Amino acid sequence: MVIVAYNSTMTVILLAAGLSERMGKNKLLLPFRGKTILTAELETILSFTDHVIVVTGHENALIEDSIKEYNVQTINALNYTKGQKWSTLAGLEAIKNDDFAIIPGDLPLIEISDLAGTAELLDRYTIARAYHKGTPGHPVMYRKEHRKELLSFCGSMKEYLAMHETGRYEGSIGCIADADTPDKYQQLLEKEMKAGTF
Repeated sequence: MVIVAYNSTMTVILLAAGLSERMGKNKLLLPFRGKTILTAELETILSFTDHVIVVTGHENALIEDSIKEYNVQTINALNYTKGQKWSTLAGLEAIKNDDFAIIPGDLPLIEISDLAGTAELLDRYTIARAYHKGTPGHPVMYRKEHRKELLSFCGSMKEYLAMHETGRYEGSIGCIADADTPDKYQQLLEKEMKAGTF
């Protein structure tokens, strides 16, 4: 598959602030590919853009230490316990005049094609999202004009998306294969070992 380069500046907001309650420990720091869940994903994102904002919250010092070798901006979301939207808003406040993407930090199998393919849809839509076999996933990408509206929007991110036409990119399983629970983490490890499918 030939991937056409995305020509606008894109900032990725990588969400790394959550409590990992369903995992029982910080899922982003679990080992994966000789790295961690977070850094495995971060390296893929950095192959797409060097404009990355990592939003921290829970165990922020540990998260920041784990990514200190990478050239990224970190933002500590003070209201992260209120939910993912508050972490997203912290990232949005730090963006300059760029288009932007929002991606959770527990998708280590996400591929460069998922990022580039979704971004290409911003030529035709102001919002684009990766799906896998009908399941909505990440990244979710926005043209820069959505930033101010999102910062003042009182509803959820899901409600905001429902109000706007969204381009859909058929991505890899890495768009939806998260590490929310011990079982899902084990599936990620098995997929990596067998190079098969879930």
